[in-house]
Amino acid sequence: MQQAQKKGLSKSALYAIIAVALILVVVAVYLLAPKGAGPAGPAAVAKPFHKQILYVIVNDEGTRINMYKTGVFDIAAVTPARWPDVNNTRVGNFTLHLVRRPDKPQLTIQYIGLNPMKEPLNIPEVRQALAYATPYDVILKQVFGGLYVRLYTIIPKGMSGYTEFGINKYEYDMAKAQQIISQLKAKGFDPGKYVITIIYNEGNTARQQIATLLQQSWSQLGFKVTVESYSWPKYLDLVDHFQYQVMLLGWIPDYFDPDDYLMPFVWGGAEFKDIEVHSNVAPGDVGKYLANVNMTVETEKFIVVAGEKGTGATYKGPTNKPIITVGYVVDWDTTKSNWAEPVNMVTLGTGGLKDVALSALCKAAQRIIDPTVREAVMQAAVIYFNKQATMLILGQQITGENYGSWVHGMYYPLATFARYDLVWEDPNAPVVDTGVLNIKNSPETMVIGDIGWPDTFDPAKSYESFGWEIFWHIYGKLVTMWKEDTEPIPELSVAWAFSKDMTDLYFVMRGNVKAYDPWNNKTYPITAVDALFSIWRAVRLNLPGGPQWMIDSYIDVNASSVLTESELDSIAKSQGLVTVYKGKSAEVHSLKELLDFFGYSGPTAGVVKFKLRFPYVPILQIFVTGVGSIIPMQYALGDKYQAALADSNNGRNPAAWAKYVGVGDTDATFKLLSTKPVSTGPYYVADYKEDSYILLKYNPYYWNATLWQELYGFKP
Repeated sequence: MQQAQKKGLSKSALYAIIAVALILVVVAVYLLAPKGAGPAGPAAVAKPFHKQILYVIVNDEGTRINMYKTGVFDIAAVTPARWPDVNNTRVGNFTLHLVRRPDKPQLTIQYIGLNPMKEPLNIPEVRQALAYATPYDVILKQVFGGLYVRLYTIIPKGMSGYTEFGINKYEYDMAKAQQIISQLKAKGFDPGKYVITIIYNEGNTARQQIATLLQQSWSQLGFKVTVESYSWPKYLDLVDHFQYQVMLLGWIPDYFDPDDYLMPFVWGGAEFKDIEVHSNVAPGDVGKYLANVNMTVETEKFIVVAGEKGTGATYKGPTNKPIITVGYVVDWDTTKSNWAEPVNMVTLGTGGLKDVALSALCKAAQRIIDPTVREAVMQAAVIYFNKQATMLILGQQITGENYGSWVHGMYYPLATFARYDLVWEDPNAPVVDTGVLNIKNSPETMVIGDIGWPDTFDPAKSYESFGWEIFWHIYGKLVTMWKEDTEPIPELSVAWAFSKDMTDLYFVMRGNVKAYDPWNNKTYPITAVDALFSIWRAVRLNLPGGPQWMIDSYIDVNASSVLTESELDSIAKSQGLVTVYKGKSAEVHSLKELLDFFGYSGPTAGVVKFKLRFPYVPILQIFVTGVGSIIPMQYALGDKYQAALADSNNGRNPAAWAKYVGVGDTDATFKLLSTKPVSTGPYYVADYKEDSYILLKYNPYYWNATLWQELYGFKP
């Protein structure tokens, strides 16, 4: 979980001011499946194909905006406060388009963290008073320039588990805040004895403004409120170890599932030896599953009751809705260890609530397969967490459209990035010298004015949005998402299925896929061995601050393996497999049935089986992310490839690869891929200069290049 924090925090630091996703768009309504190779019909308008993508790093905003206004960039990072100045700027016969879309919420949130382990924030009424004394609307308007809208719960709109049922909607109400403090004073509480310190990372002007507004408002309650700023590394250290009273941060989810909000923020640090969920329990039968009742939460459609697993509980709560019971057996040794010196998002959620029943709801939601029951349990966690007021949610980001009007077909995905080979420009788009490598911004070149720099080019290490955007273009994954859809579809795999107990996940690999090594002008065939090696390697390297937790938390990579198609067929025939695709589910009893269900009849390249540590509903979403990028094992291992392949029995024993891949950043495969990435996607890294530019060119061996022919009449 620590890595999740690093990514979330890094992103928020990078985009707290630049609060607009720099993502572009798909042109045509085509599925990401191999297209027919026949010639495309005549197009009404010629659509130039982006043969290359150029990222130009310009950290000074004034310079970056001036370059945008002169047509050097097709899109550029612009702070929300500057949008009115830049919008509608004429560039030749076109204009710059920067428009807010409140009807299209994104998943980024901004929040205030209150530490309940520090006085006086350990008093719930104090937290509630601060919640009512927070000028939400002023912050959203003045600081975020209208690119955020109010949000009251930890799970944002657009995700399962979002609810407004039973939620305290904190709005700015100083009179109510002062009334709460007055009631505490009547009990002997003196706010004048307490100093409340708000911390933020220095250089972040948005958070500096928020801290100042909070200081002015909260001081009216009688507290002495101070503000402190720290360097980013020091700030992270303070946040990581809960050494703060109040902190300011934002969050972009790692993958599209509410678990990526519940576990980092809501989870109370408790671990369990067993969790058991029962639905549609009669009130008189609660005692058949629970030894006691420690939490009762009414949700939209259910009553969720949590307590220790056993028998004998007496239930006296509401009975107007069906009851779901969550019974648990606490692992007290691990739980007490987590609580002793808690680490934010690692051993305790950011909310700082050392709460067993709340933890049980979060852990149970990871394992529940029934979507209706799962949503109810998540809502119960959200409702309970909201009432504790340890995180004051400022707002949820909305879509900000930002591009030159010569760029067509814009779209904004919730959890991924747009593919720039699917974006096209007007044939008469401005042609302007970029000042980089003698490249002009022409209709065949997508140019982005950006800030920052990727951590590395190795998907086993990079855990930030810039790196993941690059990976979205240069690497294929087992599954992907199309346009603004949020359900995975096949990419380098062609079908998937689970064992009936949901602990084995099988991917059938697409045949005839090649990886391209531009540094040596070589290609490598991609098979199930490469898929398993790519995922296994991320866990094996265990690089600091990397995304490997997303794999290791849910998959035992050493117990995973490569199978042949005939072996999967035998498993399907003897045991049956279950699969879900495009909202439909099925039980299949042969490989042919599985492939038919996915509508695939082409060549295949083996099967990879992942052994799940427990049934985890959103596991497919993780394979969409940067850490799911597929690399060729032969490129990574070089002359050790054949020996590693033999020692692992062609991927049946991946643990044998530990002899060839080390731990940490001294590993040879990391040194190679962090600086010289290869390609299994539509583009490859052709050139780069750190903190200056990154040049991508189209991959001539891209497996789905026929798509370009259909869209643009372009054939590599």
